[in-house]
Amino acid sequence: MEFLLLWADNLDDAIGALRHLAPKIFGLLAAISLFALTGFALVRAPQLTLAGGAAVVLSAGLVEAVRRRRAANWPSGQLANWQEQRDKR
Repeated sequence: MEFLLLWADNLDDAIGALRHLAPKIFGLLAAISLFALTGFALVRAPQLTLAGGAAVVLSAGLVEAVRRRRAANWPSGQLANWQEQRDKR
């Protein structure tokens, strides 16, 4: 009986650890699959893949520029109030 309790406790710990690490595991799998797909696409259609990659890099730069501009124009008092409201939730 004690063996079954220990086994159930270990299973519960493993499930808890897996639930905690699942986002990191899925993120790693997504990154590896994107890397492999990019390599495959570069072999099959290099010009199209490079153009798509350049578009992604440029759009990420534009999004980051807009984010920084909004952060610079955001009054510091409003930002503090928003963070306090967010932390209360």
